[in-house]
Amino acid sequence: MEFFFAIFFLLFYYLRPQDWVPGLEGANLIKPIVGLWLLILVASRSRPSPLSGIFRTPHDWIMFAYLGYIVFFGDGSVMGVLPLLAFYVLTVQSITSWPRLFTYLKYWNGALVAIAGIAVASTVGLDLTGAQDLYPTQLGRLAIGTWLHNNPNALGHSVVLVIPLSYVLFFWRGSASNRFVLFPALAGLSFYCAWLTQSKGAFLVGGGLVILIFVVGRPKLVQLFVIAAALTVGISALSFLPRMGDMNNLRADEGVQGRLLAWEMARTTSKQNATGSGWKTFKAHIPWKEGRQYLIVKTATHSSYIQVAADLGKYGLFLYLAGIWVAIHTLLALKSKNTLEERCRRALMMIVLANVLSGWMINRQYHTEYFLLIAATAAMHRLKKEDELEFSSAENQEIDIATESPGQAGGT
Repeated sequence: MEFFFAIFFLLFYYLRPQDWVPGLEGANLIKPIVGLWLLILVASRSRPSPLSGIFRTPHDWIMFAYLGYIVFFGDGSVMGVLPLLAFYVLTVQSITSWPRLFTYLKYWNGALVAIAGIAVASTVGLDLTGAQDLYPTQLGRLAIGTWLHNNPNALGHSVVLVIPLSYVLFFWRGSASNRFVLFPALAGLSFYCAWLTQSKGAFLVGGGLVILIFVVGRPKLVQLFVIAAALTVGISALSFLPRMGDMNNLRADEGVQGRLLAWEMARTTSKQNATGSGWKTFKAHIPWKEGRQYLIVKTATHSSYIQVAADLGKYGLFLYLAGIWVAIHTLLALKSKNTLEERCRRALMMIVLANVLSGWMINRQYHTEYFLLIAATAAMHRLKKEDELEFSSAENQEIDIATESPGQAGGT
């Protein structure tokens, strides 16, 4: 039952029905969900964690240290940080087997597909979230009316992950129906949604992840061919995507200029204060000239890493990056013993790398997604440690049997 709540919360987080479903608007449903989830986990969990306890992996230590740092050095409130800690711990404790992890990743992909479907449906008259009202403010670029995806860049970066993630989950070593029906349908929907967002960053992230699929673990000859094709045909293809022609003259782009100014201000803040300006507090105040008037524009950094450095200083950035590093290290070090484990490893790698690449372009540093993806890798780490302990125990039993005397082995 606790795993049901893990799936439910994942879908609830991405789809955010409280933002658009009549009767739920403005309702704070997170506390009841977490409360029930915790009650079920403590009172009647269906399967215990592979490694009992909380501080059993590097991921656990770093997440507690990072959130503790936010409270003690980043002026964050305990109540503001506690839900993030709960999401992490409850997810780790609920993903207790390889089939559960695989199911969790499929639902993760399904949530992103649902977002793409809701967004595309709004263009043909089925506007569930009030997306049409955002068109004038987004210059005709697609976004939907939820807190997570109410701007085109956020939507584009989310849905573009469906292409590589669906490839790993369904196409790679998949059945004929998964390869030639399900995967093309999911990838096509995702690509069309990303196209409508016109997000340059999302196109670059999607392209990079697709290249990695055909490079990592492939023979050297295949890797050279893929890289050569990416540098020639791939770059040419990118130029045909919406707004990608502007990449040729980034210095004249006002949006890029604003980001560079914000980054410089954030850098100055992090250098002046080792612990930053405070959790979720940094805003760049940029003087901007329009005609004869000078305006002060308050803007975010549009980069998760720059924002963390400004808010929490270099030590906070270190802990934030340490969480990503231990997740990647787990995925690189894991030696899978069957297709299920390898599929989970590759799928999680796509999710983590998508977050890493998107982090350079959009602000998602404090989103729950960061804690969920590290929780999933921590759960994988525990599962692999369980396998190693079982193997070691079996090996020791064989040694004990082999060293027994004939009389002890056969009895009297």
